[in-house]
Amino acid sequence: MKYQLRFWFEHGGGCIWGMNKQAKDKYGYFIPYKSLPISRELIDDLCALEDEYSTYLDWNEPQNPSPWSNEHKTDFIQRATIVYERIKGELGADYEIENALGLR
Repeated sequence: MKYQLRFWFEHGGGCIWGMNKQAKDKYGYFIPYKSLPISRELIDDLCALEDEYSTYLDWNEPQNPSPWSNEHKTDFIQRATIVYERIKGELGADYEIENALGLR
């Protein structure tokens, strides 16, 4: 059985999540990047994307629309998708990773 993960950004942090029992038993629901067999460079890129995503929400008025422009959203999704592909490549065949990116 493979580890099933989901790649999506959550307000407050994190973008890799355990989805099946095997993944949750080994890593938990929120998966700290350092616990995965991925490179330091990829961990740094995930942290940078996570930091950027924290600006997606207007924290003073969360019900307001995002301060990001449509261009920023599109650019972020494109860059995050590249990182997602790198995650798949580094983790290999023992992992199934769903790309659940999408910004409203």
